[in-house]
Amino acid sequence: MSNKAAKVAELFTKTMATTRCFDQNLRKVKVVCCTNGKLVTEFQVGPEHLNQRGTLHGGFIAHLVDAISTYALTANDTVETRGVSIDLSISYLNAAREGEHVEVEAVTKKLGKKIAFLEVEVRNKTKNQLLAIGRHTKYVGI
Repeated sequence: MSNKAAKVAELFTKTMATTRCFDQNLRKVKVVCCTNGKLVTEFQVGPEHLNQRGTLHGGFIAHLVDAISTYALTANDTVETRGVSIDLSISYLNAAREGEHVEVEAVTKKLGKKIAFLEVEVRNKTKNQLLAIGRHTKYVGI
């Protein structure tokens, strides 16, 4: 883990533990690995993550894609901004239930002078199953 990636992992952990804003929903998400342009996290699905059908809420998955990819972006050695989202898309493939373990892996696919492209896989570690694929485009020219 590079020095910058270590700082990003530490910042994510500290921010999620202390925030009182919307990101407090990510409090149970823990960093597994952080390298240049990549962040891997995991959590156990709890009742606060469920929809009315008893499965992992799609809005929560979208929040994961947004937040985890943003931290993956900031883990790039040459990036000094969180950027601004210009596009976010998620394809939902499978469901997860309470108690199952989920892994979220975000990777910077391309980093230009003004635009960054990130991809996210949300996986059910318990069932070894892909839950969702996310794509996040961010403006970084600020």
